[in-house]
Amino acid sequence: MQFSTAVEEINEPIKVLASFDAGRLRLHTFLWNDRIYKVDRFNLLHISKDGAGQRYHYCVSSAGNDYQLRFNPIDLEWRLEKVCTG
Repeated sequence: MQFSTAVEEINEPIKVLASFDAGRLRLHTFLWNDRIYKVDRFNLLHISKDGAGQRYHYCVSSAGNDYQLRFNPIDLEWRLEKVCTG
């Protein structure tokens, strides 16, 4: 059995619908290229340093694909970093 995964670097701004539940961020949907993606599963959170600040990287699944989203709390910007298909 072979598995094939394609990883595409995107690095484009997106809009995210999220809420806080018991002090935790819950991602619901994100908008990219005029399409709404429902977050089916939260997979991973990674925090990286960027100078004096931090960036939050969220790995989520939607409709069988995986997406890496990045949040910059300094400028309140969300970006889609990568898409993994296959």
